[in-house]
Amino acid sequence: MNTLLRQILSIILIVFLFWVMFYGSFLPLVKSQQFIKARQTQVNTLVDFDKLYGGVLGFPSPVGQDEITSNYLEMIGNIIGQEKGKTQPNEAIIRPLVASSTMWAEPIIKRGAAFSFSQIIFNYANVYRDAAIALKDKAYYEKAVELYRFGLKQSPDRQIFLYSLFDLYNMTGDKENARIIGDRIVKVYKDDRVIEILKSINQ
Repeated sequence: MNTLLRQILSIILIVFLFWVMFYGSFLPLVKSQQFIKARQTQVNTLVDFDKLYGGVLGFPSPVGQDEITSNYLEMIGNIIGQEKGKTQPNEAIIRPLVASSTMWAEPIIKRGAAFSFSQIIFNYANVYRDAAIALKDKAYYEKAVELYRFGLKQSPDRQIFLYSLFDLYNMTGDKENARIIGDRIVKVYKDDRVIEILKSINQ
C-alpha cells in the first residue's frame, strides 16, 4: 500500500469516526441536556411550555428521540392526571396537551418500532385515558383503548396493558370487554382482585 493510499484511508477513517462521535454521542448528549434543563425550567403559559419542549423534541439527533418522547409523554400524563383529580378539570389545559402529545408520539407509533416501544405506547395511552376521564370525552376514551390494544399486540399478556384495559373497561361499565380482559388476567396472573371484580360483573 503506497503512502498516498494510506493517507486517504486515514482521512476517511478520521471523518467516519468524527461522524459517529458527532451524531452518535454529541447530538444525543446535547438533546438530553436540553430536556433536563427544560424539566428544571418553570413556565407559566401553554405557549411557553410548547415552545420550550418543542425546541427539545425538535432538536435534530438520530439517537435519543424515542427516550425523550417517552419521558415527555409521561410528564404530560402526570399533568393531565393532576387535572383529572380536580373537581373541574381545566379543558383549556388538557386539550392542547393531548394535541402536543399526539404530534410527537404519532410518528413513532406509525413507524411501528422504537427504543422501549411498549413504554412509549403505554405512556401515550395514559395521556388519552386520563384526558377521557377528566373531560368525559368518548373520542379520547376510544383512542386510549386503541393504544392499549395496540400495546398488547406488541407485547402479548403484558400486565400494564391488560390491567389498564381491564380497569378502563370496568370503570366505564363495559362489562363484556372487562370480562374478556379480566378472564385473560386471571388465566395468566391468577389475580385475586380481578377474580372478585369479575364475580361482581357476572352477577
